[in-house]
Amino acid sequence: MSKFLLQACKVMVGTTDLSDHAFNIDTPATREQVDVSGFSASTPPNREFLPGLADESIVVQFENDFAASSVHATLEPLYRTGASTLVYVVPTQSAISATNPAFGGHGVLFDYNGLSGALNARSETTATFKPAPGGSFGWAATAPTVEEAAATTEKTGK
Repeated sequence: MSKFLLQACKVMVGTTDLSDHAFNIDTPATREQVDVSGFSASTPPNREFLPGLADESIVVQFENDFAASSVHATLEPLYRTGASTLVYVVPTQSAISATNPAFGGHGVLFDYNGLSGALNARSETTATFKPAPGGSFGWAATAPTVEEAAATTEKTGK
């Protein structure tokens, strides 16, 4: 895949495809910078850092919809219960592969604003997923599976 415009992402939450309501996706990942500097004979002295804990997220903005099996019906119970679910995004609707990888895993919905908008504007909602306890998000040439999510839930109890 060469350079492209983001036009047809796939957004999966559990077994529900919410792609047709998603309009903005962000997958930030950062690591803490742990200062391990000590006294140094080098000139000039420099700070030294090691990578610390990772902080991964999947943030999706949706056009809101309160219909059954749509945005609110899928997301609100996840937020209310704190349940772990399968969540992943793919750059295009094409088959997942090394050149069209999926990013995600088993996540928990930590931020959810059920309704947002202004007078005479579309209703939007933002959802922020973080990895489920004991898990992480990652890029892969295959989609994460519901069975893997069940194993994570069994292992962590969430």
